[in-house]
Amino acid sequence: MFEEIITRDENRRISVNGLLLSPDGGISINGPPTTLSGTGIDHIATLQANITRDNTKLVNGAVVGEKNIFQVDQGLGIGNNFPLFNRHQLSLTSFIQLKQVEEGSDKPQPPVLVLHGRYGGCIGDLPSYDVFALGGPNSVRGYSMGELGAAKNILELGAEIRIPVKNTHVYAFAEHGNDLGSSKDVKGNPTGLYRKMGHGSSYGLGVKLGMVRAEYTVRHNRGTGALFLRFGERY
Repeated sequence: MFEEIITRDENRRISVNGLLLSPDGGISINGPPTTLSGTGIDHIATLQANITRDNTKLVNGAVVGEKNIFQVDQGLGIGNNFPLFNRHQLSLTSFIQLKQVEEGSDKPQPPVLVLHGRYGGCIGDLPSYDVFALGGPNSVRGYSMGELGAAKNILELGAEIRIPVKNTHVYAFAEHGNDLGSSKDVKGNPTGLYRKMGHGSSYGLGVKLGMVRAEYTVRHNRGTGALFLRFGERY
């Protein structure tokens, strides 16, 4: 895959650096570089491969089993500044059936415990937009995407218990993400410049309403909560 990445500001002009808020409330354009080349334009060639092992099945509509994914992105050293890098990630998810139930179209779902772990790592020179964004609906719930940091190495852990109720299920969850001290290794250190934590936890309760998840999530870093509506499953 060959990509051309152009970073622009709100006026559609090419942006070389991100914005930075000074202590006195002023806005500076001397934030971290937006591209690896430092020009606002990157050309990057990569190869991608993944291996998926999925033995999940449905028990009265509840997902049970295991799903593991290993993915590798290899930068080929073609393009601005010859970006040669390796980005890899491993995701392990287990759906553990907590009670045996009689199977049938009109039978209730079993309660299920979901355990999830994800590790991601980067070697070489990557622009900040290609490292791992910590925080977000597919990382640590309750935070916006990248709110906790941008890092070369991450570890995410999560647990969710699903309890069946009539025609659906309710659930409780807890999640944690950590940059393993690698945020400072990202070019320009955006995590440090924007005073992001580099780690964070959340927990909450939710209910599945058709294809929609309605969940109340507490962000442990802030001690505040909010209601979110999401489509599909987190795991």
